[in-house]
Amino acid sequence: MIKAVLFDLDGTLFDSSPGIFHTANYTVKALGFEPCDDYKQLKKFVGPPLRECFRITFGTKEEYLDKCVEVYREEYSRTGVHMLSLYDGMKSLLEKLKGRKYLTAVCTNKYEILAKQIIQEQGLEELFDTIQGTDDKGTITKTDCIRNAIIELGITPDQALMVGDTLNDQTGAKEAGVKFCGVTYGFGFESFSEIDGFAASHPLDILDIVSSN
Repeated sequence: MIKAVLFDLDGTLFDSSPGIFHTANYTVKALGFEPCDDYKQLKKFVGPPLRECFRITFGTKEEYLDKCVEVYREEYSRTGVHMLSLYDGMKSLLEKLKGRKYLTAVCTNKYEILAKQIIQEQGLEELFDTIQGTDDKGTITKTDCIRNAIIELGITPDQALMVGDTLNDQTGAKEAGVKFCGVTYGFGFESFSEIDGFAASHPLDILDIVSSN
């Protein structure tokens, strides 16, 4: 029986692409490299840990990654963090989940301080029981975030459902031993066939999944 729903942040709760793409290109330009205007390539920047994002999207070499992360976080906290919007139907879903006494959490590869800032600025603090993100070195993985949320919520892995839009979310859920629901409205999954678990094309579809499991 599902008692808690854990949400990825970027591409699941929020369309944060404007802020992420702006900040990614700002960062590489600041370091003297070429920005990217290919949307399909930039989509790869959403999901993995930040260092990996720069490797995958821009082919950034190892010696530049620490500086990329430093510049990215500084610019994102200044501008990018405000450039996002909650997906249509998501607030209604969260309110319905809380109304039915489900526990809720955010589990993200985003720096935890920024994740908490976003949730607070969007006025959603009361709709989440815990927010779990990575540390300043990016050493806390998605799997770690999920496990930390489970401990914080006082439940067992079989009582949790992780909702996410990328393979990184799906892998984290599998490694943590929790159920997974992939969404196709985000950045990663383009069809239900790519998802190993439950699937949703709209936030409110998730309520039916939770209610029947």
